[in-house]
Amino acid sequence: MCADRSESSETGLGAFGTVKFALRVHDCTIEVNSQLPQGPILPATLLPILQGLSNSLTDIAVTRAGIVGRHLSCRKGCGACCRQAVPITPVEARMISGLIESLPEERRNMVRERFRQAAERLEQSGMAQKFRSSPDLTDRAALHALGLRYFALAIPCPFLEEESCSIHEHRPLRCREYLVVSPAEECARPDGGQVVGIKPAVKLSQILGQWTTSGDAQQHELIIMTMLDEWIAGHPSCQDLAHRSAPELLHEFLTSFARDSAAGSEDSGTAETLGL
Repeated sequence: MCADRSESSETGLGAFGTVKFALRVHDCTIEVNSQLPQGPILPATLLPILQGLSNSLTDIAVTRAGIVGRHLSCRKGCGACCRQAVPITPVEARMISGLIESLPEERRNMVRERFRQAAERLEQSGMAQKFRSSPDLTDRAALHALGLRYFALAIPCPFLEEESCSIHEHRPLRCREYLVVSPAEECARPDGGQVVGIKPAVKLSQILGQWTTSGDAQQHELIIMTMLDEWIAGHPSCQDLAHRSAPELLHEFLTSFARDSAAGSEDSGTAETLGL
């Protein structure tokens, strides 16, 4: 339990500062120019910037793939991937929970009911406990097998409507990074090993996952979208403490970006088999 706090957890002042930086990715330059609060902030304040960067990285990856004859097959109305075990970061979990709370009552209740039904299906199948047992995130084969077992349950994302994402603008970074170039029909049978995609130069979901909701360093944890309510129940928002400034967080982010960009420079944009 947490006591209510009347003061803002993000900034006690109304002052803002301008943040400008540029990232070089292959032969492209991504420029960022944004207004951010001065003083301590929560990393959620940076989420719109990271979402925009993710969109730019996707555009670059898609363009590079097109040059060698690989074309994106993802389309609105093709929602097979929305039945996968979508991993989200703590920062995104908090944002999505807030997004649900902001919905009109009737719609909010409908979305909550979808989450409840999804959680119930996971519990009945035994899969919920599999995710609670903290699987080894470095064991790609085990994670892929776990993802296939989840997909077999055919549980739609609670935000899936008419086979399209109803929160597309706010969708998780991992969803933005899921870029399929194989025939769309293959996505309905991922166990066949024929789902092929392209990778952005840097997976921002992995960088964001290094932060808690307060911006502290952490080991990656596996939070599945359909288990959002359970995670939120164990991590009340009153525990979020803003104690790091935007320059501090951005410097850490850019350092991680440069490291991951250098590590992935040889194979970014190449084909990969997709999974959890």
